[in-house]
Amino acid sequence: MAKRNERNILFLDLNLYTKTYTPDITGLVNQFTLDELMKKVVALREKNLVNVALGTKEPKELYIADVKYDQHTSTWQLLFNVIDTSLADEVHRQIGGADDTRKVNRKTVDVGTEFSSHVIFKSTNEISTVYLVLYEQTPNLPVKLIARYLNEVFKRVAREFDKEFNINHPQNILDAKGKPKTIRTYFKCHFNGHASDQFKNDVDNGVFNDVKLITGKMSKVEGYDVQKHSQLREVQIPVKIDKAELLKAGGNHNWLSKFRLGVAKDLGMDELKVSFKDETDAPHTANIDVDTGMLVNSEKYVKKAKITGFSEPLTTSVDLIYKPIIKKMLEHI
Repeated sequence: MAKRNERNILFLDLNLYTKTYTPDITGLVNQFTLDELMKKVVALREKNLVNVALGTKEPKELYIADVKYDQHTSTWQLLFNVIDTSLADEVHRQIGGADDTRKVNRKTVDVGTEFSSHVIFKSTNEISTVYLVLYEQTPNLPVKLIARYLNEVFKRVAREFDKEFNINHPQNILDAKGKPKTIRTYFKCHFNGHASDQFKNDVDNGVFNDVKLITGKMSKVEGYDVQKHSQLREVQIPVKIDKAELLKAGGNHNWLSKFRLGVAKDLGMDELKVSFKDETDAPHTANIDVDTGMLVNSEKYVKKAKITGFSEPLTTSVDLIYKPIIKKMLEHI
């Protein structure tokens, strides 16, 4: 549960890329800037089409409660809210108070506890695939859940603006009438975390248990057929860990960086999955993006900043962007 007078802000990258429903087509170039995409999201929100229900037994509902663009800082400022029906009823009692100060906030099955998270996207004037993000860490609204939500919203955007998201087939294929064949596209995203100094220290002072190369590019597997082997999602290749090579590289973290930029990149892998024990013998795992060295879809070991000094107590949820939080977050852009 978030504290009343402080928040942790995580430093992330938004990875934004174009996908298609047409099989065997990858590597599509983004057609729109983040600004152009977000304006379409805003238009969808104005039509009340951004509420997304996830799960059935104990459902959650996510929505964009508020969104603003700040021209001075070139940032999109978003307030994501979640209604979580899986949480137990809250019990409140006054410290030192009598028994009658104990209150149970009982909810019906279709009522949940609401949480908010402020998120800032740093925009650019150019089409890109990576954008800086500041995220107000909220345990009940983790970045993986926000990414899952955004991916559904982006698909809705593509359906709402289908003419703009229909593009000519990249192989210039013609249809039966001799006209250029088109394909349907949409945006997909995920968040990668900026690695903290603590991550480097724990890796250097720890011991590797296991390192694996991971790729989701199934075309690397001989004989793979997307129709026949649709249940396959990724390939994992174990890596031999040589203590002499670790010493030669100057430590675990240096070896990991060289291996990522060398072997892993040469083989066109997506991620490195690292399992290690820190100096206290506690186990840890991390997935590292081969191209950037970022931590994939993670909040653990991500660079963070604490913001404090609010004049009023913070609540778990707000219905409009809370300017004091945004102001302190912008100090870290």
